[in-house]
Amino acid sequence: MPNLREDLDAFIRNAQREWRFVLATFAASGVGYLGSSAAPVIVSALIESGLNHQQAGDLGTIELMTLALTTSLVMPYVPRVSHRRLAIVGALLAATGLLISALSVAYSTMIIGRLLTGIGSGIAISGANAAVAAREDAERIFAIIWTGGGAITAMLSVNLPKVVTGGNYAMGFGTLLVLCVVALPFIRWVPPRPASYGQESAEEGADEADAGSTLSVFGLQALLVIAGTFIYAVGEQAVWQFAYTIPVEAGIDEDLVGPILGFTTVMGLSGGAIAAWLGTRLGRIFPVVIGTLACLGGQWTFLSAANPWVLAGGGLFWGLGFYFVSPFQIGLAAAIDRRGRVAVATGGSMNFGYALGPTIAGRIIHHVNSEALVYVIVAMTLSSLFLLLPVAIRADRDERGD
Repeated sequence: MPNLREDLDAFIRNAQREWRFVLATFAASGVGYLGSSAAPVIVSALIESGLNHQQAGDLGTIELMTLALTTSLVMPYVPRVSHRRLAIVGALLAATGLLISALSVAYSTMIIGRLLTGIGSGIAISGANAAVAAREDAERIFAIIWTGGGAITAMLSVNLPKVVTGGNYAMGFGTLLVLCVVALPFIRWVPPRPASYGQESAEEGADEADAGSTLSVFGLQALLVIAGTFIYAVGEQAVWQFAYTIPVEAGIDEDLVGPILGFTTVMGLSGGAIAAWLGTRLGRIFPVVIGTLACLGGQWTFLSAANPWVLAGGGLFWGLGFYFVSPFQIGLAAAIDRRGRVAVATGGSMNFGYALGPTIAGRIIHHVNSEALVYVIVAMTLSSLFLLLPVAIRADRDERGD
């Protein structure tokens, strides 16, 4: 049984030595997460400013789909391009897109802004994911990044509505622009790329022979991770987008639903903190299974709740499970390919899932009912677990040398 105090002291010392790397990759990842974190508030402001629901929703979809497509296109070049350059170029493009969006009056101009933001965000996230994937402790770093991203989401959820009152979407995009610019000085600390890349390139034949399909995004292990994270992301975002509507329609006081959602996010951060502390000391099978089941149980309870206490309990397990298991999911991609290509492709699959989730959920609720959505979410989350579990088993065996 590991000594808790010694483990904690070692974790703190390690974090102090590497704070620049963590801060840099968090800043680069944050450039891409800003849009989705602020989406509900900004979409509301756009509608209040005069856009219809379809137009406002399409702007969000354009950004997320462009982000996902960009990561897919960038992925093959990740081992040959400086991670730092990718992150900086991506942040600059995202900042340009946010500036255009903030200054836009015409809907067509705003589309250009969202396209540029999506492209820049996809490039920045690709650089960050590739840099983290090259490390042996990728799960720990991803957990810290996800926890920080959750804190940013909670902060924006509370404060952004105060600056976009009256449909002032320009202030919303402007706030994201400021955060993007603030991130730039820290992004310069993203390492160009690991020195081991050069050695791998010099011994390409030997590496390919030893690693087999693990270095290909078309290998079985990689495809299982990409498919599993995609299905999980569809279900997760399907719940999140209607997490306010469904409880209110079930009769729960809408003045309570908002604070409960904030509670879900804030308490969920401790799940990410636990994942960051735990790393892979217990392997990957246990965290993936426990985290997925906690998330599933929380989602089921949340969507089926008939009173605020049950809603809060479901939200607690949902948030803990989500922030705990997500770093391990993308960590599986890093474990099978330290060059970062699978991690970048996995990040893209997640964003495709996030973009499609609301559309799928909306149609299920519209054509059937919200109860049917619960069963679809259960099927999706369990399917993702069955796809990811063989990869976790293989990764643990490889690490033990079995």
